[in-house]
This record gives sequence, structure tokens and C-alpha cells, in this order.
Amino acid sequence: MPALSLPRFLLPLLGAALVLTACDSQRSTTEMADPATMRSVPTEAVSFRKEVTDGDHRFVVQTTGEGSQRQLMLRAEKNGRELTTTRQPLNGQVSDVVVTNLNEDNSPELLIFVADAGSGSYGQLLGYEFMNQGRRPVDLPDLSGPAAQGYQGHDEFKVVGHEVQRMFPIYQPADANCCPSGGTRTVRYTLPPEGLTLQQVAFADQK
Repeated sequence: MPALSLPRFLLPLLGAALVLTACDSQRSTTEMADPATMRSVPTEAVSFRKEVTDGDHRFVVQTTGEGSQRQLMLRAEKNGRELTTTRQPLNGQVSDVVVTNLNEDNSPELLIFVADAGSGSYGQLLGYEFMNQGRRPVDLPDLSGPAAQGYQGHDEFKVVGHEVQRMFPIYQPADANCCPSGGTRTVRYTLPPEGLTLQQVAFADQK
């Protein structure tokens, strides 16, 4: 019986089909050989996120992770243009974020209030004043003198007008950590026009 022959014009098409089949087979083998490339990379859960604006400034503060050690991300923009994006470790958790202008100049302050990871949840402040070029830190002074008597943490912060107010329970000498009995103290701070450290101006106790 004579051998079957293909028309001459079909031979190039048959060769191309065989090459494509070989390539597909090789690609499938390569993909199946490294299944790790198909796995999705897990991302840490967002534990806090807040966006605040002041005029043409926009700020986004976000933390990831749980427990005492977290990562803080801060992004600042002006007129839609990025000024800075920073990341840093954070020992504790963010309780609130406020944008304000305590000294009534042309540069807003971003205040990030933090409760540390200890049993006392001692209050911290991460503050910055944002200018046209860069930023400068705003500091919260340590409690001292009569305002510090009976203080064992558990702070709460808020901004009222052009003041920062810090509230915490007052502990008597015999009080356990769970049960302060001395009432509540409110300490008031202002930011001087030429300074970057909050100044205590008054405090008052409430029973």
C-alpha cells in the first residue's frame, strides 16, 4: 500500500503546531514544578486606621499587627502631593489621632495619642508640626510636681479649642491598680508660639 502523503502547503502548519504544543507542555511542567509561586503572601491585619484633614493637608495614620509590638505608618500630603511617608515600630496602640493648630500659625500639628503596652497603659504623644518644608516633633513633657501625685497611667487625651487635655485617675497610696479612689485629674497644655514642647498651664481634680 502506498504511503500517505500530505499536501506540501500543510507541512509548515503541521511543524508550527508541533512547536506550540511542545512549548505549552514545557510551560505547564515549569509552572507545576514550583507551586510556591502560586501562593499568596499573607498581610498583617490593620489594627488602627484614621484619616484627618486640615485645609490643604491630609494625613493617614495606620497601624498593623496585634499585641504590644505594632508597626505605625504615617502619610502626609499637601494639595494631593506627598510630603512624607514614614514607618516605625510602635510599643502600644494608638488611641486617637487629631489634626489641630494649637499655636495658631500656618503650620498644622498632627497629634497621635498612644497607650503603651504595660498594665498601666501610660499615655504617650507622637506629635509633629508640618511646615512647607519638612516637619518638626511636638513633645509632651513628663508629669512632675503636684500634677504627678497619684498618677499611675490610664491616660485619656483630647483637644479642646487650642488646648490638649490629659485625664487620668488619681491613686491613693493603698489603691490597687484596678481600683483608683482619688477621683480624676485633668491637666491642660498649650503650645507656645515659638516652641515645640507643650506647656502645662493648669490642672484640676474632680471627685
